Amino acid sequence: MSFAPRHSRQVAPMIVLTALTFALVAAAPHSYSQETAPQVQTKSAFEMVRHGGVALVVLGVCSIVTLTLIIERFIFYRHAAGSAEELITKIKQASGAAQALSAIQDVPGVAARVFRLAIQSARDGYSPEQIEQLVQGEVTKELITMEKYLPQLDTMVTMCPLIGLAGTTLGMIHSFSIVAAIGMSDPTKLAGGISEALVNTAAGLLVAIPALFCYNYFTGRKEAILMDMEKGLSELLVILKSSPTRR
Repeated sequence: MSFAPRHSRQVAPMIVLTALTFALVAAAPHSYSQETAPQVQTKSAFEMVRHGGVALVVLGVCSIVTLTLIIERFIFYRHAAGSAEELITKIKQASGAAQALSAIQDVPGVAARVFRLAIQSARDGYSPEQIEQLVQGEVTKELITMEKYLPQLDTMVTMCPLIGLAGTTLGMIHSFSIVAAIGMSDPTKLAGGISEALVNTAAGLLVAIPALFCYNYFTGRKEAILMDMEKGLSELLVILKSSPTRR
């Protein structure tokens, strides 16, 4: 599954805006002689962040939400993973459904929960077709659990750069309105205002890039767990169908 086209369309306007900004800043000082140009006073990162505006505050809240989602999903997938092959080995070594259930009773993970349902259904006397239906419903339930919070994390990937871009745009509008009012007698005021405005874009990217990496990582983990579970589940259903005595 690829997300590159959508996110690349979001980054492209930022690149164009940033390039235009740097071009304006670079051209401004050359309009004046070396004698009349005032000395540039560099602002600290704290000062630029302090003047980031409402967009930077919103990005701060988004960063906290994003970090919370990442930690929660990391803990979940750490406990959701498991080896279906090891479960099948334990089930094959059991002499019946009760012993098979006992062998995998305390095993964590998505596959173990689905396997326990299948064995329990077989022990209760359900037909193979009914077992497949019950298992399919349990797989759907587990899939919903594995996809929990991933749409919200994807939203952060999409929204944070746009919030940063909006903050940068508003900051540049404010900077150029000052220039329109007082003229270009002090280019450093324009450059300082633009540098403060660009902090919003940088903050948006700093939140979105780790969120994108973690989103793709969690999606890969989900697909790997599903593939491993489906492979083991197919073998388990064959075992249950071909060995009625195990029930």
